[in-house]
Amino acid sequence: MKKIALTLLASLLAAAAAFADEPAEAPAADAQAPVRMITEATFPPYEFRQGTDVVGIDVEICKAIAAELGRGLVVEDVEFDSVLPSLIAGKAELAAAGITVTEDRKMKVDFSVPYVRTGIVLVYAKADPCEDGASAAGKRIGVQNGTTSADYVREQLGQEPEMFDSPASAFAALKQGKVDVVIADIDPAKNLIKGEPDYDISDFLTVEEYAVAIKKGQPELLATVNKVIEGLQDSGRLDEIVDEWTAKADALQSAGEAAE
Repeated sequence: MKKIALTLLASLLAAAAAFADEPAEAPAADAQAPVRMITEATFPPYEFRQGTDVVGIDVEICKAIAAELGRGLVVEDVEFDSVLPSLIAGKAELAAAGITVTEDRKMKVDFSVPYVRTGIVLVYAKADPCEDGASAAGKRIGVQNGTTSADYVREQLGQEPEMFDSPASAFAALKQGKVDVVIADIDPAKNLIKGEPDYDISDFLTVEEYAVAIKKGQPELLATVNKVIEGLQDSGRLDEIVDEWTAKADALQSAGEAAE
């Protein structure tokens, strides 16, 4: 009897050891947990702060995606040059921050269908006009970290730009004489010069497209994101979102100017 018991015990211990050597499966994602969106909230009207909340065009698009998935949405605000690395590291499921689709970025993440066509422009003082790339060459150029504006200065003008954490910070440096010109996307550039009669913007230096980014290897999520964006476009709802949040960003800008 003791022999049988010892044999059974040995078998159980061996089985337990073999089971312990197998890698534990990661817990399944909670299908009801909020979708995590990562952004950089200094880019009105696409994302900006209204009180303590991050709001804007990109947030509304991601809310619609989350609703299609039957989930809520939580938004994390980080520096722009941390948006895609955070997505790749699995810290979010959606990245939307006025992200321009580029060949380099397409190697690292998957992009949705584009939801807007845009471009970068020069922001300059009317007393010192700078209306095209050639006239900006050799000047002190302010840009936001990690953007296609920075890429343009390096690749097209062959120089290193002055880096800032937001278009607003770069514009503040322009007004203080710390840079000669700023390059930014058209929508934040328009927002910067509202109520600033001494400043103007150029024609487009480039034409670009914004899209939502997701981590590679998620075809079902990508299909859902594309379905939602195409639905918003076809129904006209995306135009309504753009108009609504552009007006709200303008109102916030005007309120800030009135308070100064």
